[in-house]
Amino acid sequence: MADPAILARARKARFDDLISFSGHPSEDVERFLKSIKNITKATNESENHELLEIVRGKLTQSAGTWFDNNEAKFRKWSDFETAFRNRYFSTTITPKKFEQLKQRQRKSDEAIITYCDEVINLCREVDPDMSDSTIIQHLLSGLDSKFRKEISRRESAMNSLDEFLKYAKIEQDLNDTFDKVDTLSINSQQPYFDYSHSSNPSLTAAIDPKKQNYENTKRNNQWRQSTRIQSSGVKRNSGAEYTRPPPLSSNSTGRNFLPQNTYYNKMNTFQSATPQNNVNCKICGRKNHRTIDCFHKQSTGCFKCGGNHMLRDCTRLSNFQ
Repeated sequence: MADPAILARARKARFDDLISFSGHPSEDVERFLKSIKNITKATNESENHELLEIVRGKLTQSAGTWFDNNEAKFRKWSDFETAFRNRYFSTTITPKKFEQLKQRQRKSDEAIITYCDEVINLCREVDPDMSDSTIIQHLLSGLDSKFRKEISRRESAMNSLDEFLKYAKIEQDLNDTFDKVDTLSINSQQPYFDYSHSSNPSLTAAIDPKKQNYENTKRNNQWRQSTRIQSSGVKRNSGAEYTRPPPLSSNSTGRNFLPQNTYYNKMNTFQSATPQNNVNCKICGRKNHRTIDCFHKQSTGCFKCGGNHMLRDCTRLSNFQ
């Protein structure tokens, strides 16, 4: 048998959690009476005056004044309950509760047990004798279509509210479990980084041998073409030595590159070995310097006019036609 002191403390804790009743029209009379009866275990025939003292502790403002003025009339619990309901019960409360019941929908992040408890309470407040089958229909109407479809598969086995709550809890647990699995699966399929090799040609060439050979050939052709342009005024029998471009080297990252200053060093060596006495500068026409060293050359494009073409194709080279 439980210790009476422990029971007393437990009832006091429940009593402290109750909301006071002041008599305002917005307050719920039936809910207040139900909570008091659950704590005091009062029945219609209870004559214990201490039950009324407990009720008085939660009546405030005008409701407390009313109780004090009529306390002598309350010989048993049913006397108080009838008088209290006649004074504060609103004739429109039932339609309001029914409207709340029709509009009640389960929220996306709401636990199914919380939703069911609130709907069942509303059903009991609208009609204390409402059958379980009617309450189940109200519960189903507030669920989303996907959840309602899964629950409806078991409708033939749900003959009571307890059965409905059992299967509803199972469905929610299954949905929560598979939602977590799907989330983990999606996250595991995402790469750590998304790098486009096309944005880095040298890296692509280092990975693909065919593209690497293409890059090497392209660089060699560019070097030969530049050499022919700059030395187009040199006589073929001048004795100048033609030097092949150095092979491309690679660093530890696989990127191909020419050794620093190799291209310009070779060009300078080639030009310096070319006789300059009988060669006119293609820009100014003088013979005392090379075309590439001309003070009047353009900084971009064609050395002569700056246009988007090679020097040998310039239309302004009239002095050398």
